[in-house]
Amino acid sequence: MPAVPAPESAVKRAAYKAQQSENIKKAVVANKAEAKKLKATAYQRARKYARQYRAAEAKTITQRRQARSNGNYFLEAKPKVAVVTRIRGIAKVKPKQRKVLQLLRLRQIFNTIFVKMNKSMENLLRLVEPYIAYGYPSLKTVRAMVYKRGNLKINGQRIKIDSNKLIKDKFNNDDVVCVEDIVNQIYTAGKHFRTVTNGLWPFKLAPPKGGMRQKRRHFIEGGDYGNRESLINKFLARMI
Repeated sequence: MPAVPAPESAVKRAAYKAQQSENIKKAVVANKAEAKKLKATAYQRARKYARQYRAAEAKTITQRRQARSNGNYFLEAKPKVAVVTRIRGIAKVKPKQRKVLQLLRLRQIFNTIFVKMNKSMENLLRLVEPYIAYGYPSLKTVRAMVYKRGNLKINGQRIKIDSNKLIKDKFNNDDVVCVEDIVNQIYTAGKHFRTVTNGLWPFKLAPPKGGMRQKRRHFIEGGDYGNRESLINKFLARMI
């Protein structure tokens, strides 16, 4: 008795499944190769940036020593970047100040952002000073915030940064492909600073450990709001 041929639909289904399995295997291999390449790129970028940071710090130290030995004062470079955190809620906020806080994306208490310092930004910060604490972040602070509290804005959703591939796909830019690229662009106020900061969700920090002193008084009067300059780093360390 001759063998009965398999139905054509079954043959097509088996061929489709075999092709699908082959495509999945190829995709897995390609993803592994891409992840390996991206990991090597991230490592090289991190080494390069570390050398740049050390060289810049050594240069500044040398200039300070030379100025001191010549009996002069060393004028520090003006900070390029500030970190701004909201320390008061929504009660009794005037409409103009509320609008500025919305423009700065500080809609909730303890939301935090990075901004480039210029004359117009200084005026905006001065306008909402009673509601914010701000200062000039250190490399350690920037790195801790990005690694521990960093979230990307993808299709209007808040996505935790858990891989460099997310960053590469989000920014689609050869200069920003890993977490260290984000840290570098923020810390040095790089040419992609605005793109990077807009692509990040505002940092949501915890209330400071140990609480605040008096958030309705200026920092220089023993309170909390206003410009803390480099002392903002100690404040944020209690919130990250």
